[in-house]
Amino acid sequence: MPLDELCAVPAPPRCAKGTVRVLGACTPVLPAGAPEPPVGTPVAREAHPGELLFDRTVVTAGDTLFARGAGCRPGAPAVLTAGGELVGRAVADQAGTFETVVQFASFRPGYRPVKADCGKDLDAGIDMVLVSADTSATATSVLLPLFLALSFLAVHYQLAARGRRRARAQRR
Repeated sequence: MPLDELCAVPAPPRCAKGTVRVLGACTPVLPAGAPEPPVGTPVAREAHPGELLFDRTVVTAGDTLFARGAGCRPGAPAVLTAGGELVGRAVADQAGTFETVVQFASFRPGYRPVKADCGKDLDAGIDMVLVSADTSATATSVLLPLFLALSFLAVHYQLAARGRRRARAQRR
C-alpha cells in the first residue's frame, strides 16, 4: 500500500430505522416537538438533505468519531476531508444518506472544518480538545505541606510541655 494512502476502515453497521449513532451508540431519534437538550449535548436526529452531522460535538485524542450525511446522489461515493486530509469514505445508500467513521491522521486542538463530497458538498466542523492532567509533584508542593505539618507538631509539643510543667508545679 502506498505511504500516502490510509488503511481501509470497515464501515460501521447501520443503525436501525428511527435511530442514529450518538457517542458511538445507536440512539432513538429525538421526536419532533421534544425539548432541545442542553447546549453542547449531541442531538439524536437524522441529517437533513445537504447536512453533515457528527455523533458528538467535541472530540479528544483517541475518541472514535462517526459522521452521517444526507442529500447525496444515491450510490455516490462520499469522501470526507479536513484541510485536504482524507478522514473518511462511504457510499451513499438509495436514500442518499451515508454513515462512516472519521479518522484524523493528526490531532490538533481547535476547530477542524470537515467537507464531504458526494455529488453535493456537505460541510461541518468538529472541536478537538486536549485533555491533560499534570500530576507531577514539584518541590514546593511536597515541601510546603511537610513544613506546615512539622510546624504544627513543634507548636503542639511546646504547648504540651508547658502544660506538663504547669501540672508538676501545682503538685508541689
